[in-house]
Amino acid sequence: MLKGKNGYLLILISLLLVSGCKKEKEPSGKIIAKVDKASLTIEDFLKQVPAQFLIQTSAENRKALLENWVANEIIYKDALKKGLQKEPEIREKIEQFKKQLLTRAYIQEILEEVQFVSDLEAKSYFEIHKDEYNSIVEVSHMSFNSKQQAEEVLSKLKKGTSFYKLAKEYSTDNETAANGGHLGEFRMGELAAYPLFEEAVLKLKKSGEISDVVETEFNYDIIKLHSRKKSPVNYEDVYQSIMMKLRTGKFQIRSKALVDSLKEVYPYEIFPEVLEKEMGVPLTAPGLPTSTE
Repeated sequence: MLKGKNGYLLILISLLLVSGCKKEKEPSGKIIAKVDKASLTIEDFLKQVPAQFLIQTSAENRKALLENWVANEIIYKDALKKGLQKEPEIREKIEQFKKQLLTRAYIQEILEEVQFVSDLEAKSYFEIHKDEYNSIVEVSHMSFNSKQQAEEVLSKLKKGTSFYKLAKEYSTDNETAANGGHLGEFRMGELAAYPLFEEAVLKLKKSGEISDVVETEFNYDIIKLHSRKKSPVNYEDVYQSIMMKLRTGKFQIRSKALVDSLKEVYPYEIFPEVLEKEMGVPLTAPGLPTSTE
């Protein structure tokens, strides 16, 4: 058992040390652990565990990580000997993992392409959107899994039913539903991780104004603006959020262009009507396409 104040983190890191060895050939670095013909070099080890962490932990914990690698490697070898890799369920999971790994690697390449945002770009963006950054908004929202249900609730809102009551009854956001959908106050940039939601909020200008049904990171949303008040902020205070926003925007543009171009290369079809039918959703649901090619 791994001990010390870093014990829990060590357990998590040790789970990564299932592989990372040089097999069936001469290793290219100093070996720190071996099982049969498999070896773990210091270079392999440092690719999986941060050097700073290793320096700060104890010799006992570092040894425990090596013992954990040995245990995992022994179990892995015996699993191969038993032929578990040939089991249909295991083969399917291996293929799924391979697909996810390759997709993430490709996405990472795109992210690296769009990482650079100049200080000039960020300052220019701040100047253009200064009024938005210099205000704090207070909002409530309710989320829905389907556009159809969101439209039905919006209709009730327009007929006079209170936002608070409908949010408590219908919103799928469990954290805010109990409080009538109240999200509280935030400044532009504080929700940079949710650009679609932030953009929808910024379109609301008057206190009490309610959005149409908007598609955000939380599925389908209806948003209510309670207040918007002035609160000046310096560029340095929102620099990080601007950088995130601009990088996210560049990534979205680049990835959409890539997918659009690849759609010309790889024929595809989707059948949402089949999915909806299998889930028991009425085929007359508003906005439901029949097929896409």
